[in-house]
Amino acid sequence: MYKIFIWLVVFFWGMSFVATKVVVSYIPPATAALIRFLIALVFLIFVNRKFPKILNLHGFFAGFWGITMYFYFENAGLVHTFPTNASLIVSSAPILHILFSHIIQKKKATMMEYIASFIAFSGVAVVILNGKFALKINPVGDIMLFGAASVWVLYTYHVEKMPNSDSLEGVAAITFWGVVTLIPFSLVEKNSWVSFNPASFVSLMYLGVVCSGIAYVLWNKGIKKVGSRYTTNTIYFIPVLTSIAESIFLKRLPNLYTIFGGAMVLVGLWLFNFSRRRLVYENISEGEDE
Repeated sequence: MYKIFIWLVVFFWGMSFVATKVVVSYIPPATAALIRFLIALVFLIFVNRKFPKILNLHGFFAGFWGITMYFYFENAGLVHTFPTNASLIVSSAPILHILFSHIIQKKKATMMEYIASFIAFSGVAVVILNGKFALKINPVGDIMLFGAASVWVLYTYHVEKMPNSDSLEGVAAITFWGVVTLIPFSLVEKNSWVSFNPASFVSLMYLGVVCSGIAYVLWNKGIKKVGSRYTTNTIYFIPVLTSIAESIFLKRLPNLYTIFGGAMVLVGLWLFNFSRRRLVYENISEGEDE
């Protein structure tokens, strides 16, 4: 059940790059993120029917890293670069998370997990490069997007540490701190504020209610119930969905590169999951032997 939740989020977020590109074409990056998460906060409080308990240090840092800094980097990056670049660079988050959990948190990682991650990331590259083997490089935008991938690792760390991060109240608390810490960034952009148009309004509602309100609850449940490594590794499939979404909106069928790359991502995820199950089984066996 929880894996179904995770894959629903992957679908939602796969569509989100297109919606975000629409929004930041009219609204400055930090302001767009602020409005998105204000919508999410109102939605979460309405559904939960009470204001969240906000005095939690991990909740504060989860909001700061996973909302303020992540979406500032992502939205600002999308101003300067393309959705395909964005989805490829952000999909490096699982590899960064494995390195972080292995080196910093001292969690065991196998060579097969690294190989599986490399296969999945290579599949993402096949989809994004689309046979051209060249990206339209924009240093400013691409560096910001790498920053987004890096801070998502820190978000995952604090979600793991926060007791109720997978509840409506917990996600509302994280969202509250994200909104609060986004305000200074938005004020810097006040001279660039612009009016809404129908396309940006619809995109913001989708991003706020679905991609932030609903998806964060489901994603955090995945981290808690399934594990941070499996959950984070599904990020590899987001660019595949982004590519398919762009193909649909442009009314053209996914090509062989998209299909082959998507298959590589699935193989990588399967190998990673297989390696995880084997490691858990070995640990259990060692415990029984003792």
